[in-house]
Amino acid sequence: MQYIFVTVLIALATAITPAAAWADIPYAMSQHPSQDGRCKGDTGKADLDRDEQACLAQLKDVARRNGKALEITFRDGFTRSYVTRLPDDLLGHEDDSVEYKLVGYFPEHELLLIEIGYWEGVEWMLLRLNRGIETKIHSPPHCSPNHRWLFSVCSSEGPSGCGNGMDIVATPLNLKLGGWSYLVPDDDYTFYEFAGWDGDDRVKLIATFKVGQEMKPFPAAVERVNGRWQLKLPKQHPPSPRR
Repeated sequence: MQYIFVTVLIALATAITPAAAWADIPYAMSQHPSQDGRCKGDTGKADLDRDEQACLAQLKDVARRNGKALEITFRDGFTRSYVTRLPDDLLGHEDDSVEYKLVGYFPEHELLLIEIGYWEGVEWMLLRLNRGIETKIHSPPHCSPNHRWLFSVCSSEGPSGCGNGMDIVATPLNLKLGGWSYLVPDDDYTFYEFAGWDGDDRVKLIATFKVGQEMKPFPAAVERVNGRWQLKLPKQHPPSPRR
């Protein structure tokens, strides 16, 4: 069941951007991998080394591993299965393979974190135990100081990575709060890195982009203004090409 996981690691080695390549932590896709939401007993430090066994032990009442199936029982008693499909099961269609792993838990808001490994690439999913609602995100998220928001970011090129974008998800199920997702345009070669939360309404970023002939890092941010999240780029950032 580790075949896809190993494939993802090999793919990421060639897919991560210069911004992510600064990381010197094994299995990390960024310079500051999130430590939030790790299960009790998980001693990992990076994005791809989170421990499913630790999560299964902590969440025995809601999660169990049944062979290739990860079974989640929600608060209303309904059970949903996330079934791994390995390449050996899909001869001739290996690119349809997928592997599900339970890798995190945010108990205050009953949010599970599930890692989804593909033949090429990886993503994560937040799953609400009280409603069964799924939200796809780019990486294990960073929690805001007062636990109101989760922020994820990944910068990678091509299909063999974790995507190229950012997400903000409200931890309470409150439609009025509203989340935010941003996909970096294909013709925008800006790489983003998490630099910390500044309160609950501002995410500090490092944006790396080309100035002249060199890639240079600049401070940037995502800020919540009048109830909406907005990306704030430095004045040196080139305007988006006209379409």
